[in-house]
Amino acid sequence: MSNQKQNLTFLDLFSGCGGFSVGLEQAGLKCLAGIDFNEHAINTFRDNHSSDTVALVKDMTIFKPSELAELIGTEHVDLIVGGPPCQGFSTARQFSGSNSGDRLVDDPRRELYKFFLKFIDHFRPKAFIMENVLGVRKVQNGIYFTAIQNEARKIGYRVVPMEVKTWEYGVPQKRVRQLFIGTLIELPIFDHDTLIKKTHGVDTLIHGTRPIVTLGEAIEDLPILQAGDERIEQDYDKVLLKQYLDKYSGDFLTDVLHIGAAKKLTWHCSRPHSARDLRDFAKLNEGETCGRAIARGVVMEFPYDRSSFKDRYTRQSRTNLCSTIVAHLKSDGLMFIHPTQTRSLTPREAARVQTFPDTFNFTGSRSHAFTQIGNAVPPLVGRAVGKGVLAYLEQSTKMTKKTIHSVDQKSQFLLDLETFINDSYIRPLDFVEDAEFRGVWKKIHVLLPHLHPESCLDNGSEISAVPKRDISFCFEPYFTRSGWPVELVAVAQEARKRYLAKRLTIDEYYHN
Repeated sequence: MSNQKQNLTFLDLFSGCGGFSVGLEQAGLKCLAGIDFNEHAINTFRDNHSSDTVALVKDMTIFKPSELAELIGTEHVDLIVGGPPCQGFSTARQFSGSNSGDRLVDDPRRELYKFFLKFIDHFRPKAFIMENVLGVRKVQNGIYFTAIQNEARKIGYRVVPMEVKTWEYGVPQKRVRQLFIGTLIELPIFDHDTLIKKTHGVDTLIHGTRPIVTLGEAIEDLPILQAGDERIEQDYDKVLLKQYLDKYSGDFLTDVLHIGAAKKLTWHCSRPHSARDLRDFAKLNEGETCGRAIARGVVMEFPYDRSSFKDRYTRQSRTNLCSTIVAHLKSDGLMFIHPTQTRSLTPREAARVQTFPDTFNFTGSRSHAFTQIGNAVPPLVGRAVGKGVLAYLEQSTKMTKKTIHSVDQKSQFLLDLETFINDSYIRPLDFVEDAEFRGVWKKIHVLLPHLHPESCLDNGSEISAVPKRDISFCFEPYFTRSGWPVELVAVAQEARKRYLAKRLTIDEYYHN
């Protein structure tokens, strides 16, 4: 590992128990501090990090960046990551109307991204990663999805959203998350498709990835439990472990879960269930919901509205991805019934599905553990992001400085672009020769360095006619979400099409 990689530092804001930090540290970055409002989560964070990492219980709406800088002894960090609480955006709350429609409830957690960006503006890291649920795209017609990107550009960051299907990075669940990746405008453009590499997938031969990790591969070695077995600590089952290693390669256990480094198995404890629930659990086939069971003639004892609770009971499948692990597991676990045992998943099983190593310990009660696990960023996603950031920053230091263009040159570029756009109403972009198009695309990069070429893939509907950035050369009006001038969106989309068709090289497309 190079000295640069050893020295790269990060802050984890709204850190929860530290799932993102675990992955980033596995990638080789150094955590300076983790901050969260939840005391139990920070206790867990502190227990799983070295003593030189600051762990703070703070209200981020009150805590000042200058106070943090004093505590960590520096104004410089390379990366800031964080996940402002996602409940205000979650699609899981849309059944009540609290996150959608006319009954949308005012939720101050939707505004916490502003305090995240306040820390970004103070520390000026080379890059930041903000994580949230996919629902942030839709709540209130995407106004927060737009605002996060627009506000980040105002403070000098080029930003692009990235949808993460966690199973493509080795996480054995159906979790999809939203990342916002921001980099300083003076740095090269971050190409997340290349830098944050997918490692697993269905079409393994086509993409050169490994097969997806299933729920069975994550938990089948764990001791068999009855409902209500609440032992916090126990020994591993050596017989089951041998059977597991005979069935699977063992890589997930050793490389991800670090089972060899754990002296004892912790938090593999099963909550009690009512006798009625246990009888209903037993009626489900592996991988079946209660709705499907009822459809094949099974009579369930629980009296519920079949139109609303078709998946109230869900038995997971060993051969598929697990359902998305959520903090609601603290309440009942009815949608997370073990594939073969008559009980719901334990905290350790949920933690493994989230790719926490067995050496990671959770503090507080079982409910606290479930909350921390459900709210966490899977460490494997953090590891993939961390490796991408390391590669990006290492790549950035090797790049030669871009040509500095004079005001007169930029003025000429602007006139050239205006002429090109006017001509495009007569001559479609498809008919523009590659050499001419490359020249036009390069001029756009020079005049609008604050824009990411891929952000134009989702412009939203809000258009601003008033300039809100200190940019000398800018077409107006522009889309508030993407920042792209309305007149140049078609050019940016054409550039994307030519890049995918290999008519533009990666360096030409990103102008790096």
